[in-house]
Amino acid sequence: MSNYSEALAFAAAFCSSAEHCKSEVLEKMSKFELGQEEQSRIIQRLQQESFIDEERYVKAFVSDRFRFNKWGRIKIRFMLRQKGVSTELIEEGIKLIADDDYTNTLLTLLKQKKSTVKSKTKYELREKMLRFGAGRGFEPSIISLCLKKMDIDEEEY
Repeated sequence: MSNYSEALAFAAAFCSSAEHCKSEVLEKMSKFELGQEEQSRIIQRLQQESFIDEERYVKAFVSDRFRFNKWGRIKIRFMLRQKGVSTELIEEGIKLIADDDYTNTLLTLLKQKKSTVKSKTKYELREKMLRFGAGRGFEPSIISLCLKKMDIDEEEY
């Protein structure tokens, strides 16, 4: 039982330092070599005591990744799915990103990137900018809209 109480104390300390989801806590607890039932009991207890709250985690994750990492919705969704978060919670979290903030963030990123991109033609510049935006997890339609605002649109080809 000592292993159980050590794991519980460790998991509680881990969760109190920052927001974490169930899969992250389970991954950290793996070093304690607990059975499935004990792991489930620990997770349940942490949820009851509000150490783990998936909804709160998703809101914090979406906010942080958008504001600080400048990730788009596609990348945020993908990373949350990787962590085993439910689709419903992911979509609720994604709704927290205001459309104007989203477009303005991408526009700022693209303008910064444009100054560092080397290209021989406007077509090549547009392709590199599209790839950059997609790599950040932004939707192609929004990237195209921002490129049009920057006067880098496909109508000239």
